[in-house]
Amino acid sequence: MGAIEKAIARFNTVANPEPTPLQSQVQAPPPPPPVVASVASKSVTPIGSSLNQGTGSNKTFRLPYKAMELEGLLSLNGPRNQMSEEYRAIKRPILAAIDAQDENPTEASRNVIMVTSCVSGEGKTFSAINLALSIALEKDREVLLVDSDITNPSAGRRLGFDSDQPGLTELLSNKERDPEGLIWQSDIPNFRYLPAGIAHNHVTELLSSRNMSDLVEGLSRNHPERVIVFDSAPLLLTSEASIVADLAGQIVFVVSAETTTRGMVSDALRIVNDHSRIGFVLNKTRKSQNKLYGYGYGYGYANAS
Repeated sequence: MGAIEKAIARFNTVANPEPTPLQSQVQAPPPPPPVVASVASKSVTPIGSSLNQGTGSNKTFRLPYKAMELEGLLSLNGPRNQMSEEYRAIKRPILAAIDAQDENPTEASRNVIMVTSCVSGEGKTFSAINLALSIALEKDREVLLVDSDITNPSAGRRLGFDSDQPGLTELLSNKERDPEGLIWQSDIPNFRYLPAGIAHNHVTELLSSRNMSDLVEGLSRNHPERVIVFDSAPLLLTSEASIVADLAGQIVFVVSAETTTRGMVSDALRIVNDHSRIGFVLNKTRKSQNKLYGYGYGYGYANAS
């Protein structure tokens, strides 16, 4: 069985799960229930006062907690709930794979995580932010969320950033710039953010440049305790996502239970056919008994080996 067939089989298992803790469905939030599709279409008004334009690596910002709560994003200070437990289950095999890196040190760094989907509106950015926030709760890890969806940098909008904040495109355009000087430290000690940067006409060329591979390698190797989460463009809409996939040690594939077809998943997986570590997150599951939207997640690897 080839990589695509294995991944499709894994997707079928996730899309039609047995009732296991890892693939449980989350109870719908209190009314009105947030729908992930609408989350992807809304933006957070930037909170300029929460940004501290320091120098060097002293840029700090405060997460817009109220706006994030309205978006249905993970609450770090609230009580344990089904969503937080699901993301704990999702991150655990990811972190375990990072710790097992020494078993095969020649492969791409497993602390580089790409979060993607087939098309827009499947909850990719929603999942990338939640995964990064959950990892930030770990005591011996730090997480860097990188907005690499340069044509649609929605992660920055949700975190309260304007679209003109320098970031990834500036680092790729000028190799001499210090990455740490453009990374923002949040009010959560273990959570950092690198904006997409100012829009550029040659995004594909920037991401496929040697500067990009050098940047990812430096971010990964210089901070072994750091987990780098790339919020990437959808695989079927742009060519940039496949470039990031070549640099990632693990891929988190967000699938909309209501709209994503197996054909779309198959087409997307062909783009990353030789990747050995692809996990699925099943998003936007409908609770059949009450016809309400809730959050359901299934996670597992489709290993091509």
